[in-house]
Amino acid sequence: MTISIHDGVLVGYSVNFLENELLLDIETVADEIVTVTFGNYLAHYFDHVMAGSILFDIEEIDLNTFFEENKEQFESHKLYAWPIWYDDTNELEQFLQKNNYKCYVISASLGLSGYVFAKTQKIKRK
Repeated sequence: MTISIHDGVLVGYSVNFLENELLLDIETVADEIVTVTFGNYLAHYFDHVMAGSILFDIEEIDLNTFFEENKEQFESHKLYAWPIWYDDTNELEQFLQKNNYKCYVISASLGLSGYVFAKTQKIKRK
């Protein structure tokens, strides 16, 4: 049986930099609390962080496509060495690909949306 986070309410999230993990706790429409764990976490970018966020989906997307659509954002981030030091977006994209990072895009019906760079994702009931 698969666990659906569609229309789940975000209960909270946390980042453990020592364990390189980002955790999302979600209350599903079946009234279960599940945790989505992004392992070998590198960085995340979230907008519209608020209580009561209703998640629509978490989707792994192709890095090439992601960088084509978000090039301007990463050009502005490089001045802050985020998520790593890089001279141009191609260098960042190559680093992520070479080190087997994936891009997980979080979309919402209401509230929190954004993306996570990590190597793995798993969903587990609490």
